[in-house]
Amino acid sequence: MTQINLNIKARSVLFLMPAGAKPPYQVRLGLQTNNDEIKATGDFTIFDCIDVEDAVKKSLEIINNLQLEIAPDFTLVLPMFTANNSEDEADLINTAWLIKEEADKGGWEFSRVIPTPDF
Repeated sequence: MTQINLNIKARSVLFLMPAGAKPPYQVRLGLQTNNDEIKATGDFTIFDCIDVEDAVKKSLEIINNLQLEIAPDFTLVLPMFTANNSEDEADLINTAWLIKEEADKGGWEFSRVIPTPDF
């Protein structure tokens, strides 16, 4: 049987942190093969994240332990959750800024739109 190098890259971290949510949070580390023979995507759900910084730290630990490459367009993503009132809206804006700060620190992208084909 021939062994195929899948060349899996970490593409994104999806923060599942809607307005009003309390820790622990979940995030999904989006992965994608970079191989012409087998094209695939998948993700790891990371549980028990205390905050944004902890979620990024745990994502990087998985990336490093699995010896994955980080894609050049690696993106931290906070989806466009719905806010029910001005307090929820302020909470989402604050969370978005925290995630953007982590993205800037890492030299990564930040988005409110889930990248395809990660999820």
